[in-house]
Order: sequence, then structure tokens, then C-alpha cells
Amino acid sequence: MGKVLEKKRLDAFLRRVSRGADLIAPVKRDTLRFEVVRDYDDICLEGRPLFPIKKFFSPAKQDLFTLNLTKKKLFKEDEIKLKPRVIFGGRLCDFNGLLRLDKLFLSGEYQDDYYRLARENTLLLGINCDPPPSEYCFCESMDLERYYDLFFHDLGDKYYVEAGSAKGEALIMELEDYDFLIPPIRCEKKLDRKDLAKYYDDPAWEKENEKCLSCGKCTAHCTTCLCFDMIDELEPDMKRGKRYKEWDSCQFLNFTLVAGGFVFRKDRLTRFKHRIYHKLQYFRENFGVDMCTGCGRCIEACPRLIDFTEVINKFDQSRV
Repeated sequence: MGKVLEKKRLDAFLRRVSRGADLIAPVKRDTLRFEVVRDYDDICLEGRPLFPIKKFFSPAKQDLFTLNLTKKKLFKEDEIKLKPRVIFGGRLCDFNGLLRLDKLFLSGEYQDDYYRLARENTLLLGINCDPPPSEYCFCESMDLERYYDLFFHDLGDKYYVEAGSAKGEALIMELEDYDFLIPPIRCEKKLDRKDLAKYYDDPAWEKENEKCLSCGKCTAHCTTCLCFDMIDELEPDMKRGKRYKEWDSCQFLNFTLVAGGFVFRKDRLTRFKHRIYHKLQYFRENFGVDMCTGCGRCIEACPRLIDFTEVINKFDQSRV
């Protein structure tokens, strides 16, 4: 049993739940993307934004600390300041992406303070994919959890709203009860998940790799790719500087460059396979779940439309 919200009351509902917070939702600009909402008329729920929500939890560029040799205290950490946020219009693939990133940034001995604070200060209001918003989606194959604070199902002139947390329940207490059978997500595209270790040297990878430009768009648009580089920057006086981190990509040649000039993944094929094996093999071996959430953004964003699902689906499981 959930609640019902008339569409004409959606703006008022969003204003109420985001009071004192930034509302983030899909906004149509040059393309559909998640942005802080300035005008409620800009919210667009048709289709799935090609850019995911990860930038709101780990910015593309983030200052960590400054250095000043002229002061007694040499290092000063950047203070983390974050307003509460409400993300509206995310999909299950987006929110499951956060569950994967939690395992990286919150589960170990060393945790990312910015990411943790962002997670703690963000409400997740999702919307159902019926029909799937993109021909490239294959989330049905990825065993996604129903993870959110609130989830909206489009019923024409109204939304069926279900709560997934105590916070979510508190937000819809005053809405009218409504009984609704939640439809399963059906994707035309499928991924036949299997033990990829058997197929690492399969020549099929080389055929797809020939199309690859190593541009990194697949990782930039991925829901769960958050590899970064640490950069130290000094002022010309050599007394002041800062350290910051910025997004990087395992598809770039210098990603595995180390002191002495050695590059661990120098050839493009090795880098090409690494991204896919990280998503569908290595991460599962470490955390028990695939890192990929089946959003299909990497395929849609690729200038050559490289589709790793087609390669994997053709592998003969009987061959070792």
C-alpha cells in the first residue's frame, strides 16, 4: 500500500520536501541532465539523462587542502560545506549506483568525508522506468535493489508514490492511501551474465577494441566510474599551493603511469577489457555484486556505439 499524488500538485509537493535544500532534477538544456532546479518548469521527466548523478557526490574537481609555507600552520584542509539536497527523477540504476559507490568510499578503513556527508544530506526521490527510457538499458539483467526514499510511478494524471525509508514515509503521511501493483521493468536489451574469467583472451574483444578511441566517454557517463587523480599545484613563488583531485579514466594511457615512466596498461586492448572486467568480474569478486547497474549510458555515449553486452552474450559458456 502506497500513496497517490495528483500531477497538478507535484510542484507544491517538491517545494515542500525540498524546503531549505537544493532540488536536483532532470533539466533540459543542450541535453537532458541532472541540475539544481532554478525554475520548476524546467524539470523534464521524459527520457533518462545521459549524465548520471555521481557529480553531486564526488565533484569532477575538488580541492582537498592548501599549502602556505609563510604561515605557522602549513596545511589547511578545505572545509566541506554542503546544503541538504533532494534528488528527484533518478532511476533505480542511478540509486543502485550509489550503493556500489558506498562499498568503495564508505566501507573500508579510509572513508571519503565529502562523499559520506553528501550521502547523509541527500534525499532520493526516484521515478519508474515504464517503458524503459532508452534502447540501451539492460538494468533488468542486473538484479537491482528497490533502493530510494520515495519512488514515483506515472499513472497518467497522478503518481503512485511508495516509500522506501522512514524518511520517505514521513514525507507522504498526509497523502491519500492508494493500492497499486508495481509493474516489473522490462528491457529489450539483456546481458547474459557469466564468469568472464574464462573469456579474457577471447578474440571477440579485439574486434570491438578496434573501434575504441580511448576517449573516456564511457567512464565519464558511467553511473559508477569515479576513478580520480591527485594533483599538486604550486604557485610560482614555490611557497603556496594546493592539492586537488579530479576525475580520471582507466581508458587513458597515463592512468597507470608510475614513477620511472612505466605504464602498466599500455596497449588499448588491455585498457578496454579492464573497464568491463572491473564492472562485471573484479568488483563482484570483492563485494559480491556487479558494479554495473545496466543503465546503458556507456553504450549510448560512445561515439562508435561499442556495445560490450553483445560481445559477452555471444560467448560460448561451454568453452573453458
